[in-house]
Amino acid sequence: MKDQNEILLENEKAFKSLFEHATISILVTDENGDINLVNPNAEKLFGYTRDELAGKPIELLIPEPLRDIHRHHRQHYFNAPKARPMGLGKDLFARDKNGRTFPVEISLGYYKLGTKNMAVAFITDVSERKKAETILRASEETTRLIMNSALDAIICIDTEGCITVWNPQAEKIFGWTEAEIKGSRLSDTIIPEQYRALHEAGLKRYLTTREHNVINKLIEITALNRQGKEFPIELTIIPMRQKDTDFFCAFIRDITEKREAEVRQKEYAEDLKQKNIELEQFAYVASHDLQEPLRTVSGFVELLKRHYKDQSDENVTKYINYITDASDRMRRLVQDLLDYSRLGRERILEPIDCNHVVQQVLNDLTMAVQESGAVVHIDRLPVIAGYATEMKQLFQNLISNSIKFRKPGQPAVISISAMPAEEYWKFKITDNGIGIEDKYWERIFIIFQRLHTKNEYEGTGIGLAHCKKIAELHNGKIWVDSTPGEGSTFYFTIRKRNTDPWRA
Repeated sequence: MKDQNEILLENEKAFKSLFEHATISILVTDENGDINLVNPNAEKLFGYTRDELAGKPIELLIPEPLRDIHRHHRQHYFNAPKARPMGLGKDLFARDKNGRTFPVEISLGYYKLGTKNMAVAFITDVSERKKAETILRASEETTRLIMNSALDAIICIDTEGCITVWNPQAEKIFGWTEAEIKGSRLSDTIIPEQYRALHEAGLKRYLTTREHNVINKLIEITALNRQGKEFPIELTIIPMRQKDTDFFCAFIRDITEKREAEVRQKEYAEDLKQKNIELEQFAYVASHDLQEPLRTVSGFVELLKRHYKDQSDENVTKYINYITDASDRMRRLVQDLLDYSRLGRERILEPIDCNHVVQQVLNDLTMAVQESGAVVHIDRLPVIAGYATEMKQLFQNLISNSIKFRKPGQPAVISISAMPAEEYWKFKITDNGIGIEDKYWERIFIIFQRLHTKNEYEGTGIGLAHCKKIAELHNGKIWVDSTPGEGSTFYFTIRKRNTDPWRA
């Protein structure tokens, strides 16, 4: 049997071993607050050796602003000492030899050494944990702000299909507050009855096999609001996992206005299409009907020419020529109007080599080019998807205009090029002609608008309107940049990957 002294010695030895090898910092102080014992981990934590701390007041290890209040609490503790956490619910701070202040957690123990009251402080540096908590709080606050300010409804459910997250936009869209709906089954609230069984089966299948049809996809479906009204939504469901727990978040947008706008747009497009058809028919019929009286006028003019051919009345000949010129202009105008109404009727997109098209146009304009002495420079042009007849008409109108509106006594110099511009090909036709004042840059593309009299330059005022309509048929546009007396540059764009505007 061990005697009492042996037991005490063994206990003291065990305590010293525990004290020296503990992974937590331990300090022992008397009731005056003087440090008696310091373990190695405390030396490491505070940067002092035990000899430096021995006999020093414990407040040496407390930040200066907190020392007075610590003395007060220390004295209060020794009035009724017991084992307990220190500063429960409060943030505690310590100070090391270098003056660094850091957060700590402290548990207090108590024992008597003879007649002296002794306190044992178990100290843990919680700097890293506090830092992690700060980051976590910031992350949670960011998440809360995102959830509250999101334009989409954000709803999360657990594996039982019960709602766990319901943001303010969800309240706005569906009508339930978060307090009212949290914990409810999703299928019993916002899912229309005809889809509930499918939802339940899909959730069960995913949890069992991970097979899915709608996960991570943007889909359109019908939802149900608090008033029992169904409405269209866009929905994306994302599976998530946190701490070995599966849950699902849905991002939902009410697309009622979008659907209504689509219906209005479709109705407008159908109405516009019908009006265009009627307008084309009217233009075609009107042009066709106008040609008949013109042929009659031309026929009678021919008879008048024959009747008066042997007479020497100059006035009669002059009047007949006036009528002939007017009839010819009217015939050209009617034909141009008829051509304008037919634009886009071909409606077949095909690959078009613009180099070949421009060469065909120049072949057709050979006489005009030779008579005017025009010089045409052509860069390499792209192959596009377009309407062949219309594209030829577009190049022909612009090139013939450059020839027609050249400066008197000076040959036209025309440059044709194209360059890629994002989703489009940007074509450029530049000349050294008479130019156009900027106040007319938009007006010239309006049908029947002319800047010159028929005596100055021939034409009907439809050519550039043709060009505008052709560019628009190819999902592009046309515009001009010009300086009077120096020349003009006409630009037009053609979409690289064209789609048929009549079938889009």
